[in-house]
Order: sequence, then C-alpha cells, then structure tokens
Amino acid sequence: MGSGETHAARGREAWLFGRSIDLLVGCGLGYLVAIPPLVYYGLATGTTAWPVLFVVAASMLLNAPHYGATLLRVYDEREERRRYAFFAVYLTAALAGALFWASHSVLVASLLVTAYVTWSPWHFSGQNYGLALLFLRRRGVDVDARAKRYLYLSFVLSAALAIVVIHAEGAALVFAPQTLATPNAPRVLHLAIPSALARALLATTALLYLGVLGAAALRLGRRARPADLVPAFVLVLTQALWFAVPALTIDWKSAPAETLPFAAIWISTAHSVQYLWVTAYFDRRSNPGNRLGRFLGKAFLAGSAVTLLPGLVMAPHLLGSVPWDAGLAATVFSVVNLHHFILDGAIWKLRDGRVARLLLRPPAETPATAAPERPRPNRSIRRVVWTLAALSPVIPLLDLYETRFVIPQARNTERVTGATDILRWIGRETTLIQLQIARVYASLGYYPLAITHFERSIALFPTPGAWVGLSDAYRATGQRDKALGAAEAALALKPGWEPAQHARTEALAIPETSTTGASPGDSPTENPLELKRPNPSGSP
Repeated sequence: MGSGETHAARGREAWLFGRSIDLLVGCGLGYLVAIPPLVYYGLATGTTAWPVLFVVAASMLLNAPHYGATLLRVYDEREERRRYAFFAVYLTAALAGALFWASHSVLVASLLVTAYVTWSPWHFSGQNYGLALLFLRRRGVDVDARAKRYLYLSFVLSAALAIVVIHAEGAALVFAPQTLATPNAPRVLHLAIPSALARALLATTALLYLGVLGAAALRLGRRARPADLVPAFVLVLTQALWFAVPALTIDWKSAPAETLPFAAIWISTAHSVQYLWVTAYFDRRSNPGNRLGRFLGKAFLAGSAVTLLPGLVMAPHLLGSVPWDAGLAATVFSVVNLHHFILDGAIWKLRDGRVARLLLRPPAETPATAAPERPRPNRSIRRVVWTLAALSPVIPLLDLYETRFVIPQARNTERVTGATDILRWIGRETTLIQLQIARVYASLGYYPLAITHFERSIALFPTPGAWVGLSDAYRATGQRDKALGAAEAALALKPGWEPAQHARTEALAIPETSTTGASPGDSPTENPLELKRPNPSGSP
C-alpha cells in the first residue's frame, strides 16, 4: 500500500460519519461512558430497573426502527426481494405460522422464546465483530487469516459466556419480556446446567477468551499503528461489558439484568442505535439522494408495523388465545427478533460485493452512478401497507393512556369498562389489568364488580392469583360452593400454594346452607381506583 493510499485510509475517509459519532455510537463508547453515572445513580437511589416509560420509548423509537432498517433493505426494492426471496417470503411465512401455533401452544411459545434468548448474545456479538473488522479494513490494517480467526473467536467465546449463564441452574438472566410467573404461561426452557459445571465452563471459556483476545491483539499490533486499532479496541471492550464481565462477575441467581448498565433494555438500545448508524450510512451510499430523516422515518414505520400489528392480529378476540402479558408479548418479540437475526445474517456480510463496496471503501473510491430505475409494486398496495404502518404506533400510546391515566382517574365504572374495551380492541387487554381492577374493588367491598373482573381475568388467562381472589369474593358474598371451586382451581394450577390452601380452608368454613350473601357497595357512583401499570414480573 502506497503512502498516499495509507494516508487516505487513516484520514477522514476511515470513518463513516466522523470520528466522534462513529466512536460514540458505532463503537459503543457512549455506552461505556454511561456506565459510571448509571452505577452511581443506581447506588444512590436504589433503582435497579428502568422505568416503564423509558422501556416503551426505547422500544418504539430505537428498537423497532432497527428491525425496520432490515425490512427496508430486503423488501423496499423488487431486486432485493427477488434476491432474498427465500428469506423474504418462505422464511417469513414459516415464522408467521410458528407465531400462530405458539399462540395456541405453551410449548411452542416457550421454544421460540428460548431460541431467541439463546441466540441473542451471538447476534449482538456478530454485529460487533463485523464492525471491528470494518474499521480495521477501512484503515488499511492487514488482518491476516490467523488474526481474523483469533478476533472472531474472541467474540464467539464472549457470547458463549453469556449463553452458559442463561442456561445455568437457577439463572435469572433473560433477554425477553417476562411472562406471568405461572406454570401455564410460556417461559424460557433453561438447560439448568448444574452450578458447579456452569462455573467450570465459565472459567474454561474465560481463559480461552482472554487467550485468543491476547493473540489477536499481538498479531494486529505488529501490523498497525495503535491509533488504527482504537475503534476495534472500543468494540472489543463494549462486547466484554455486554456479556463477558456480567457473566463472570454477577451472581446469575440474583437477576443480573436488574442493574441499570447491564439491563437487557439498555444493552438492546445501544445495539439498536449502533445498527441504525451503520444501516443509515449504507442507505446514504446506496441512494445518495435519500435524506437521513426519510430513511429513519421509514425504518420507524416499518419496525412499528412488524412489532405491533402481530400482537393485534393474534389477540385472544381474533386469531390467538393468549393475552399480551401472558405470553403473546414475549412470543411476538421473540419471533420478530428471530426473523431479524436470520435476515441480518443473510444480507449484512462483508464478503457480499455490494456491502463490501459501500461499507469498506471510502466514498471517493466508488464512482457515483445513478441508480437504475426500478419498477415499483402496485401503488395502492404500498399505500395500504404504509397506512397500516403509520397507524401501528397508536397501539402502545393508547395502552399507556388507558392504563396510566384513564382507568386510575375514571369517575365511574362505565368509564373503566370503556377503557378495558379499548384495550381489548387494540390487543392490549391483559389478565393483570383485570386482576388489579378486581382486587381494588374487592378491597373496597364492591364484590359483584370484583367478581366480574376476576372472572374476566380468568377468561383471558387463568392464574392462581385470580382464582384465589375470586374465591375470596365468593366467600365474602356467602357463596360456599363457588368459593370452594375457585380455591381448588387455584390449587390445580399451583399445587400446594399457601394462599390457595388458605382460601380453600376459608371456603370450607362457610356454612353449607349459605349460598348467597350480602353484596355491599355493589353500585358505586364514583370509581375509587388508583391503579398503577401492571408489572408482568409481579405476583400472579
């Protein structure tokens, strides 16, 4: 490589958007510098989890668009749809079928969630590895086969550390929305690797990880200036803090995800921003006339559609049988991610000619040629698709509005019913919101109303907690047989559960002649509910 070419590779052309943006966003330096203040804030306030509003905002504004960016790459142009027809049509149809099946089978839903949770560390790691290689090559660093192998193995082993922890006995590390903690809900099917074996695997993997990382650093250090290795070094450090460090330093039995810097939502947000950064650059190089705002807007709409509309279609009142909080959210999230993982692996390969030409070479090296005019699909179809995509963000906004503002502040029970009807129409009526309403009414003595909402919660998805609440409400109104039946239904779902056993004992104590009883406060004129948003990880 000549001196002029070397200088060009080490200059501004070696970056995609510029040194600051590339280091902060593309290499993960922004994530790294955020760790100290997050740790300090968590220790000072006792906060261990990100607030719901942040989770919703990050999911809508960053995570969903990063799925959308891949969809645009595959589906937006006919040439790309034809090129990736197997993935764009047949794989997508297969995963849609799997989602339908999972909405009627706890086992299938659990398998999909487990596949996502297990695969996700490698997906994140694969992106970091590809970006590290991208920066090295743009700087003209001679990455020989052995150095490339060592670098690749370091990312593989880092992901392996996280996977071992995920499947260790008693592990609480999960990278998917949690479902209800009941035996009949989908869950991650952990391999339950015995603790002693898991620790031995972690120790061995960690030694190999450090070894290949050191070997890669030595070989690359002989072929490049330290300055040329900085982006790759930052990516390696980011990778370590996403997976290796938490796996080796945090007790996985005490929910390591419940720390702000290592929470799944925070790591996922950093990954999504990183993904949008590189795909935005690719779009700019592929279509010089496109504006960044237009690309991000389309990615937002496409990502919103694919993450939100399946939950509406597969809601219990339409094609599905499981409400949002009892497994549908986790299943949709898992299927969307699996689709994204497979598409991403197929289309973003540096050995692909077009990808390599646009990502690895500085702009000056690629002649600016006008993109050929491509035939567009039927305009009416596109208009319908984008209209549905534009409407989809209304779903989580309505969900937040109804559960956080309308129901707690409603002045009558009719407004509460109206709010739950709206939640049903958008696929977000949950067993927990009905359970929470029922418990508040029961605590105030409005037992007929409480019974109505307990029964609705059970109709959506039976949980031991709802059955016990219903048993208590029946007992309060003197309905012995119904109280006993509800308590026994709770025990059938969760054998030996102490609250259910207590409810059964209390039901048996009701005189057998008592079949109906007083129903105090069955027609309140004001709605006294002061509800908080349900927490799916809470007690059922």
